[in-house]
Amino acid sequence: MKTTNWFYKLLPSALNVLLTFGLSLPFLFMFGRGLAWKISWIVIFFLYNCIFEFFYEKRDPGMILFNTYYERKRSLPQELLYVLLYTLSFSTLLFYIWIPGDLLIINLFLVQLPFVLIAKNTLHGFLSGNIKTTRGYKIYR
Repeated sequence: MKTTNWFYKLLPSALNVLLTFGLSLPFLFMFGRGLAWKISWIVIFFLYNCIFEFFYEKRDPGMILFNTYYERKRSLPQELLYVLLYTLSFSTLLFYIWIPGDLLIINLFLVQLPFVLIAKNTLHGFLSGNIKTTRGYKIYR
């Protein structure tokens, strides 16, 4: 079984960010680019992932479009932990310490990429049961 590489982990996430950004646009127009909108987008991202993880094929639209699957079933606590950690990872896109994007760059290049290259999994995937993704076929029922 071949696990996905960094490219097939980044593409689904990028699509999920884009789709949830679209869903957050009404809040952006209502609140502006401040904290209320950022929290709205984070809540949307969390709920979006909960809906797809718990109710729809156990895969989000990014995984569906790029034909990736989890290597095995996960328990409900593993799924919830994954969504929580994935949302926390996503939130680094919206906040910064020194310059815009600094937390995202740290997350992508100093946390996620080394984990993917060494453990063949993202940090949130590793911490929620080390269940990797595969490409092209579903291997469990």
